[in-house]
Amino acid sequence: MYVNVNSFLEIFLMLSIPVSFIGISATPGARAKNSNSRQVAADKNPAVLKNEILLNRDSVNYSEVRHIVLKGTNEQIGKALGEISKEDYNVTPSKFVDPIYARARLAYMQKNYPAFYERMKGVAEAYGVSIDTIDLDLSVLPYDAGSLGCSVVYFPPSVTYNGHAMACRNLDFRTAPLDRLLGNTDVSNQTDMFARTYVMELYPEEGYSSLVIGGHDLMGFFFQGLNSQGLAIELQVDESPLVVITPLGGARASGLSDLLAARMILDTCKSVEEAKLVLLNNRIYFPFIGIHFLIYDKNGNSTIAEFLAKDDSVHFTDASDSLRVMTNHPVCLYPTTDTYPEPDARVGYYDSFLRFKTLTEFTSNHQGKFSEQDMIDALRSVYAEVYYGTLLSENEKIPERTVMNSLLDLTSGTISARFYLRDGPTDPMLGGPSNIFSQFFSFTLENISPS
Repeated sequence: MYVNVNSFLEIFLMLSIPVSFIGISATPGARAKNSNSRQVAADKNPAVLKNEILLNRDSVNYSEVRHIVLKGTNEQIGKALGEISKEDYNVTPSKFVDPIYARARLAYMQKNYPAFYERMKGVAEAYGVSIDTIDLDLSVLPYDAGSLGCSVVYFPPSVTYNGHAMACRNLDFRTAPLDRLLGNTDVSNQTDMFARTYVMELYPEEGYSSLVIGGHDLMGFFFQGLNSQGLAIELQVDESPLVVITPLGGARASGLSDLLAARMILDTCKSVEEAKLVLLNNRIYFPFIGIHFLIYDKNGNSTIAEFLAKDDSVHFTDASDSLRVMTNHPVCLYPTTDTYPEPDARVGYYDSFLRFKTLTEFTSNHQGKFSEQDMIDALRSVYAEVYYGTLLSENEKIPERTVMNSLLDLTSGTISARFYLRDGPTDPMLGGPSNIFSQFFSFTLENISPS
């Protein structure tokens, strides 16, 4: 997705679809291992079942991938998240400008999202502070905060080779530190954006289990996930006007960030309709830039949820038993191709509307049921192989690449994902440097509901 370099708000977040790859070796349901995998440390917290590096970041590999599995009470899970954030990511919680905002956030969570309030109590314990007397925002523990873009296609059971509800997506990101986008050349000690990815499984004693892929904050900043009830959600940047814009941590707004709203949906909802109620009955605010949601279930139901400033409301675009495409423009404002504006010549094929058309045409012209390879081929047609300038200079070129390509099987409760390693030869399809990926790693949520 094109990001206007004259606006910081438009470069912070952006989500996109596939890229070229090294072999499809993953089998859904199998836990992939890697010769470089290593257990990070002997965790003292009994809630930590796994805290393991599957892919190491080094001079030739862009991505680090960490696999975290936690099981216990929500407070135990929160303490584990706090400990890992503190010890492995060197995170310091953000401060509110006044303790009243901290108290308001705690009161809101305690009333509306008690499971997450318990996790915040655990974070407080991990950081050695009292949750009742602090001015810290323990709802978010950000690291390597940066900018992203994306594409996704949902395939209902009726169109897939195995009769499963599936989705394939790309996560596109600027492969540079955030400060470089801001024009600061002194970034020698900073980690590139989305270079430290995590795959997390949560098995709380209260609430639904979930499997997510995310980055930048272990508490709730994920981009793709599913829960044990057969409900899944995809988060992507939305170019529509926002209702409220806030910082990532320490925001004055009381309520849920769009990112925590997604986490609440996986923790508490078992249907698309229940997910809609979460978005309608909570005050949602947006750190830096807007997000829209593709929410879908294993029975073929789906909705795209979008927030518009003009009427301060949530717009739902529903479907049943239909293949769904989502890129980075609001579908409620541009429902058909004849409503699309002229493509942005500066970004060519990567324009959000062109990516949407490409994916729609690819899937519409497909004959027969979709195999896993068909899904991956569809997203390959919109890999990010482009360059952008900084906020201070259009001439300085920063690469944007597809940093993750994943295949989600909602019926089986699995996600298979591969991660960007480095640039390869010129891609004959798109014309930019091809994205060299890792092998596929496969992850399975253990207690997916059969109903």
